[in-house]
Amino acid sequence: MGRKKIQISRILDQRNRQVTFTKRKFGLMKKAYELSVLCDCEIALIIFNSANRLFQYASTDMDRVLLKYTEYSEPHESRTNTDILETLKRRGVGLDGPELEPDEGPEGPGEKVRRLAGDGGDPALPRPRLYVSDSLCHYEGALPHLLGPSG
Repeated sequence: MGRKKIQISRILDQRNRQVTFTKRKFGLMKKAYELSVLCDCEIALIIFNSANRLFQYASTDMDRVLLKYTEYSEPHESRTNTDILETLKRRGVGLDGPELEPDEGPEGPGEKVRRLAGDGGDPALPRPRLYVSDSLCHYEGALPHLLGPSG
C-alpha cells in the first residue's frame, strides 16, 4: 500500500499540525545530518514554531557555523518559499510532484551537481561548499540573542 499524497497547505487541526510538525522536524534534521555526512558540509538549521519556540540542529558547533554565516557577504544560493514555488511552476511540477532535482542541462540530470561536488571534476581544485540561506538575514538582529551571553 503506497503513501497518500497530501495537499501542501496549513493544517487546520491543532493536534494534527503539532504531530506533523514534530515528525517533519525530525525528518528535516535527519536529512540535514545525512547531507552533512555524505557531502562533508557544515549545516545549521534553525526552526521557530508557531509558539515562537526555538529548535536547532548543527552538524558541528552552532556558534561557529553562525559566525561563519555572518562573515559571508553574499550566499552562494539563497531560497525562499516563493522561489521554490516559482521553480516548481516553471518546471510544470506541482507540490505533490517529484522532488526538486538540481539544474538539468546538457550534462544530464544531476551531473552538474556531481561534477561541482568534486566527483569527476579537477582534483586540483578545491571542492566547493554549498551555503544555503533561507531568509536568515532577517534574523541577524537576533544573532546575539541566539549566540547567548558569550556571543
